[in-house]
Amino acid sequence: MSSLLKFVVDRLWNSYCIYANEQYSIGVTILTALLTGGFLMLFIENRHIGDNIVNRYYFIMTPFMHRLSNYLKFISSVKTFYVINRGDKEVYVHDFKLLLDKMEKLAHPCIMSGQDYPCSKFSAQELDNLCDDINRIWYYWDRKHNYMQGHYVYETDKAERFETLGHEYLKEVFSKEFDGREFSMPLISDVSGKFYYNVWQPIQHIPFQYENWQKKDQKFKELSLFTICTSLITLAIILLLRYLIPIWIPIFLIIICMASLGYTLYEMIKLDEYSRKLFR
Repeated sequence: MSSLLKFVVDRLWNSYCIYANEQYSIGVTILTALLTGGFLMLFIENRHIGDNIVNRYYFIMTPFMHRLSNYLKFISSVKTFYVINRGDKEVYVHDFKLLLDKMEKLAHPCIMSGQDYPCSKFSAQELDNLCDDINRIWYYWDRKHNYMQGHYVYETDKAERFETLGHEYLKEVFSKEFDGREFSMPLISDVSGKFYYNVWQPIQHIPFQYENWQKKDQKFKELSLFTICTSLITLAIILLLRYLIPIWIPIFLIIICMASLGYTLYEMIKLDEYSRKLFR
């Protein structure tokens, strides 16, 4: 009886070992296919999508940043001729002066380096706030002119003698629109208003769309990394611990890897569809 039982146990164990080896062999094949085929395709396609988006974004934003940098340098060159009467306490006058000071401070890195701000210098919200401040320069002069009249001195004669560099900056912002205009407060206001409405407003949604795409792309990369790590860990378990753990554990991990790859493919399709709609 004991011999029969031993025979049955041995047969069952041999059958289990054969079954386990077959399952491990299939699992290794699946994981190898995931790593060498699926993820290679994912990363190549994702890199292709990413390069297209970055190129399109820089194609739009690089000229804008060039105009913005030269606008800041223009304001820096003309604000030196704007003087507030001593002891003046008019709020709009001082707010206007603070805005000009802010633009001058932002212009200094561009002037010192001789280069424009890079597209990555400001976040979408920072860029939007900066352009809102530019619009406020127009607003204070155009809408609050009566509050400011008589509270400042604009040294026109001095500006005329030192306006050459300022006009060079201005031509980089608007090539012909302000040719022949003398430096003055109305010129600062007109340039600021035109910059906001004609240069910034048509593209103001683009930095926000780009940041949203970056978040989606980062989520996709994190999901891909999770799937790769899970696949590698499963391979390590099969290699080192296959005789020490139940077979259902690596099988369960393989199923997780397959499901994760399927979800990653789904996210890539969604990311590709979203990317096609950007900057249109």
